[in-house]
Amino acid sequence: MGIYEMNGGKLTGSDNDTERLPLLLVPGTLCDERVFTPVLALLPERSVSIAPLTDVSDVHEAARRILADAPPRFALLGFSLGGIVSLEIAATEPGRVAGLALIGSNARPVAPEFHAERRREAISGSENLDHYIRKIMWPRYVSEGRRQDAALQHLIAAMARDGGRQLLLNQTEIGLSRIDSRDRIARMTMPSLVLGGCEDALCTPEMQREMAHRLPDAQLALLPDAGHFVTLEQPEAVAAHISSWLERVDRVSA
Repeated sequence: MGIYEMNGGKLTGSDNDTERLPLLLVPGTLCDERVFTPVLALLPERSVSIAPLTDVSDVHEAARRILADAPPRFALLGFSLGGIVSLEIAATEPGRVAGLALIGSNARPVAPEFHAERRREAISGSENLDHYIRKIMWPRYVSEGRRQDAALQHLIAAMARDGGRQLLLNQTEIGLSRIDSRDRIARMTMPSLVLGGCEDALCTPEMQREMAHRLPDAQLALLPDAGHFVTLEQPEAVAAHISSWLERVDRVSA
């Protein structure tokens, strides 16, 4: 596990990013930089790096390792499980996190119906990752209107296949090791964005509203006709909200 720059650390756009804080991305379960690619292509130029959740199986250790390699101060964006880890990062060293964006994430502890043993049992049938993604998880991943999108399904399945089953097992343990962040986010005063899909069956709109309500300086965006993989389903809308959030982060930091 380690942080690496994307596209040499630059996105195409203006040639002046000297006043723009670096952006650190944390992807979700069985995801890599491809979950952010369509959105990043629409953002202004900025130093961007990604912290994939590999070779670690505890949320606290994941946060510690990311902080060890991260810039001194940065804007932090986490998707799904990456948002859970981002909450841990922001709670551990809030002074270094200039802005916090949570996309399709969750501040709640492990729900009783997903008690550790039951959650591990639920993924026990994932030996065939392609079947697991396409037949078991797919209906919960995207909005109803994208269920027949073969290209989108192929991309999500390809990320999972490239990650491998051991990565799924490790990342399941990261999720199980999380604590309840709902009270401590009230102390996270950095400019924040909470964004999700109105049809997200995994991290529901209710969860997004709950986080936005508790964060002191949060903007909430719930996108219609989008499910859990909102960055791939609605990249233009997601990019617009992220751009506005980054402008707030840069302005406050300056």
